[in-house]
Amino acid sequence: MDGLMGITRRDAIGVLLAVGVAPVTRTLQARESTMLAMSNRAHILVRPSANEDLKKCFVDVLGCSAPAVLDAPGLAEPMLAFRFPDGGSVSFEFSDEAPDEHQARHGAWLELQSDDVEGLQKRVIAAGFQQLRHPATPTFYFAVPGGQVFGVVPKRR
Repeated sequence: MDGLMGITRRDAIGVLLAVGVAPVTRTLQARESTMLAMSNRAHILVRPSANEDLKKCFVDVLGCSAPAVLDAPGLAEPMLAFRFPDGGSVSFEFSDEAPDEHQARHGAWLELQSDDVEGLQKRVIAAGFQQLRHPATPTFYFAVPGGQVFGVVPKRR
């Protein structure tokens, strides 16, 4: 949705960051030539009871292929890693010490980019996932099994 004068919240944040960060960034770049960016991979700790529902969510609703099952020494059960059809991945580690579903909704909120936002929203609603709202944005948010929150935004070209 567009805000005042056709500027989205995301665009406004980008401008604010560019104006506020650019002088600092140039100073840091002068000192060192290190690149820094956020990757397109996330790792989430979730309770074991969400295992089967996560598989259904990411494969049936979000269109990921079957998860890679990753055994790691010291873990009670294998992790699941899902690759998104157009890039990026998310892995889930199962632990009884993970936040419960309500607590997880108070953690990081992640965004999924889609070239069919409306279609994805319809699939999420049909699957019965809880929708959430944030007062600062009209973005469609939902909680996956285990409580992690994802937003659906248009794919950036």
